[in-house]
Amino acid sequence: MSTLPRDITATKAATIGHVIDHLVDALGGEPGCTLRRAVILADIDENPATTQSDIMNRLGANKSQLNRDIEWLYDYGCVMRTPSAQDGREIQLRICGYAKKNLDFSLEYFDFSHKNLKNFLIRLINLFGDHKPTLRDAKIMATIKDKNATKKKDVFESLYNSPPTTQNRAVNNLIELGVIKEEDEQQTTDSI
Repeated sequence: MSTLPRDITATKAATIGHVIDHLVDALGGEPGCTLRRAVILADIDENPATTQSDIMNRLGANKSQLNRDIEWLYDYGCVMRTPSAQDGREIQLRICGYAKKNLDFSLEYFDFSHKNLKNFLIRLINLFGDHKPTLRDAKIMATIKDKNATKKKDVFESLYNSPPTTQNRAVNNLIELGVIKEEDEQQTTDSI
C-alpha cells in the first residue's frame, strides 16, 4: 500500500499520527474536520486578535470558504470573537480553551513554530491533490505507513471512535482517489 512519500520513515509516520491526534482534540474531537481548518486555527493562534481579512491575506483563502471555516471553529468552541476596541465593526479572533491546550501539544513537535506546523499541514493537504483532506484521512495515511498496515481492521484500530461505516468509507474514498492503493489486486476484500 502506498501512502506518504517513501522518505517518511515509520517513526516519522508515528509522529505525524501523534500530531494529528492532538489536532483532532484541538478541533473539538472531530476527525472529519478538514486539515485546512487546522491551518486556520494555527494561524489564529499565531496572530491573536487577528481578523478574517488578515487571515485571508496571510493564507490566500477564499472569503466565503474562510467564513464557513471560522463559523465552524466558533461553533465548536475553538475560537472566540470579540469586537475591536478601535472599530466595533471589526471582529477579532482568538483561540481558546481546549483548542489552545491541544494545539500547543501539536506545536511541541515543531519547536513551537506555527509557521512549521502550518507548512507541514499544507504539505499534507497537497499530497491529496484536489481532495479536501480531513484529519481522519491524514491519520489513515500515517497509520498505514507507521504500522505497515495492509488490512482495514489494522487501520481501524488506530482511528477514532467513529462508526465502522465512516471509517470504511474514508479508506475506500482514499483508494478511489488514488491517494492510497492496493498493491496486490488479488488481496481479500478486507485488505487495503
